[in-house]
Amino acid sequence: MIFSTFQKAVSYVEVSSYLIIFILMIIEGPIVTSAAAFAASLGYLNIFIVFILSLLGDLIGDLLHYGIGYFGRLTVIERYDYKFGLKKQTIKKLETNLKKHLGKTLFAVKFTPIVTNVGLILTGALRIPLNRFLFYSFIITLPRTLFFTGLGFYFGWAVSTVLNYFKLGEYSILFAIIVSLLAYFIYKFASKKIASYAKNNA
Repeated sequence: MIFSTFQKAVSYVEVSSYLIIFILMIIEGPIVTSAAAFAASLGYLNIFIVFILSLLGDLIGDLLHYGIGYFGRLTVIERYDYKFGLKKQTIKKLETNLKKHLGKTLFAVKFTPIVTNVGLILTGALRIPLNRFLFYSFIITLPRTLFFTGLGFYFGWAVSTVLNYFKLGEYSILFAIIVSLLAYFIYKFASKKIASYAKNNA
């Protein structure tokens, strides 16, 4: 995180240009958006410009990750093959699932901090059509941008607390995904064992 506290973020954006704020939004969206919105409520910035910059910053951040994966396809795939033990067959299955459930997958990726960068890069590496990627990225980003802009503008004093709960929520989503995957694999393993036992004792 660039800013250790919300107050420091507010102090910085109050004296920064829109260009600097925009760049910071690409790097650290929620806290900078909320800080800029709070500064707008005090008259330092224009709230409509803050909202547009935040929306574009989030989308451009997604596009940068997508582009890294898209143009560095082989390098990215080989790197994650090695790091996570992903095989070509696994990548192919992931590609199929992303094409069928792109919206759900992107939602989980963007709200799960540990896999956000990896997930967005792999989306590009798997050559998901850009128009579909942008559509779902926009649909997911719009309400999130509205939330943090409104939060900073109307409830700036409470932003630090809410951001902490937001981070907790992100990790809760990650925990739920891990538990669901474990339950699925346990179910598949148990089903095979039961089917094999029933067949041998038929």
